[in-house]
Amino acid sequence: MFYVSDKIGDLQFLTITPKPGEAFDRSVEQAYGELADYLQSHRSVLLQERVYASLADAERIRSLRASVMEPLGESVLSPATFVEGKPIPPMFWAGLHAIAVSPADGNSTRLLRRGDKICGRYYQGSEAQHIFLSDVGRLIDALPADRSVETCETIRLTNEILRESNWSFTDVKRTWFYLDDILGWYNDFNKARNTIYHNIGLFNGQVTGIIPASTGIEGKNPRGARCTLDLLAMKPLERRPFQVKRMINPKQNEAPDYGSAFSRGLSVSLAESKCLFVSGTASIDERGVSLYAGDAERQVVRTMENVEALLASAGAGLGDICQATVFVKRTEDIDAFYRVAERMGYKVEQAVCMAADVCREELLFEIDASAVLPAR
Repeated sequence: MFYVSDKIGDLQFLTITPKPGEAFDRSVEQAYGELADYLQSHRSVLLQERVYASLADAERIRSLRASVMEPLGESVLSPATFVEGKPIPPMFWAGLHAIAVSPADGNSTRLLRRGDKICGRYYQGSEAQHIFLSDVGRLIDALPADRSVETCETIRLTNEILRESNWSFTDVKRTWFYLDDILGWYNDFNKARNTIYHNIGLFNGQVTGIIPASTGIEGKNPRGARCTLDLLAMKPLERRPFQVKRMINPKQNEAPDYGSAFSRGLSVSLAESKCLFVSGTASIDERGVSLYAGDAERQVVRTMENVEALLASAGAGLGDICQATVFVKRTEDIDAFYRVAERMGYKVEQAVCMAADVCREELLFEIDASAVLPAR
């Protein structure tokens, strides 16, 4: 299934999911064929690409991707991030998310490099400037033995890359962290992230300021690292509107209250669009307590209510979601999500669904999302 968001503003959000039961190679080739056709017909360039599948299939997907996408040249050279998102039967892989942009001219976009490696892409649109960096940790020359040190080094290197383009981590609006064993070291990860965020001056003396929206979920990567980081940064254009606000959900407390350094969501208001970035959200209440242990359907309901309340604070609803990632701890619980989504009027075609561990043992479901609506 191929889904692309309405053309509002600079960014186009694309989601491709396989047909149930379709042969693996054919399914991957068809997915990339649809993506290539879209990019060519809209004269678009890939800003971001994230692929979710079993780790054992990573090299096969890369090979199939290359056979379809390489003829497009530089427009698809931003490296895809591969995340282990175990497919839910009868799927053989989970799917992919992408963000595409349509440059007005050849000077609108350029690849970013660290040494001889491509690490992301810069794009100047009609509304704002954008940078996407892909799996920054793969640029570390030698992985530290300590997982917390690896986290700090990944974020420090990210800030260094941004500074080379006269940007900084304060420009980052959205991060995606995928950890190899989230239940084994999520607390250590949070402590490390808090430390490095303080060290690079992101908090500016207050943990309730504008810090990135974020996903923190289990997801191994083919290179054997413990921490994978993707991010999207945005900066204003001269004399163009650009306002960033923290989205508030009255049904949940703020994540820094229990030691996790991310915003529940960020709203970026631009000239033509408002972009909403919803962090990974689960069945957690206003005291930071997990609700409905062992009951997948009630957890899904509370989670979707949390997302709905968060979007409502920015004048949006579930129908404005243009891209989402759904994580279930047990594959059999995906039907609970489908039932709840139908009752609440959420259309699931923008979602890639997979099996992955969530940050707490008792949590069975998590979702993250992006939404775009016209500027008001």
